[in-house]
Amino acid sequence: MTRSLAYVLVPFSLCLALARPAAGQAGVEAGLGAARAVTTTAPARGIGKSISGLSGTLEKTIKSGQQSSTPQTVVTAPEPAAKAPLTSPVRPPTWEDAGAIETGLAYADLVRRFGPPTMSISNTVGKSLTYRGKDGWFQVDVRDGAVSAVAKP
Repeated sequence: MTRSLAYVLVPFSLCLALARPAAGQAGVEAGLGAARAVTTTAPARGIGKSISGLSGTLEKTIKSGQQSSTPQTVVTAPEPAAKAPLTSPVRPPTWEDAGAIETGLAYADLVRRFGPPTMSISNTVGKSLTYRGKDGWFQVDVRDGAVSAVAKP
């Protein structure tokens, strides 16, 4: 019982003892944050004057352009050359459904008919390929250049 009471009293007394320094630290950090905010906005003070000066200059330029009585010549950009007709986009190849993979099929024919596998793992014995078909995922084992097994869902 004394041991469990000590586990409660020691952390509680530490919280009470460290409450004032923690509050002081929070106050100092808040002051530093406020000071940082004041110093970082100082360069933006002159923006208002710059914008008003810019709008005044723009207004003067527009008024002087309206007062001018000399005829203005308008230069237009030349029309772009006729574009070449667009070619039709290359359509991706269509592969057969992986549900038609059968044992004994050569690896070259497998890739030609069903496309590259979604995942391929090679080891010393052969390859383990994963294909996605209409009915789900197919696990294909290739050994000696031919399909040796097909696990269908």
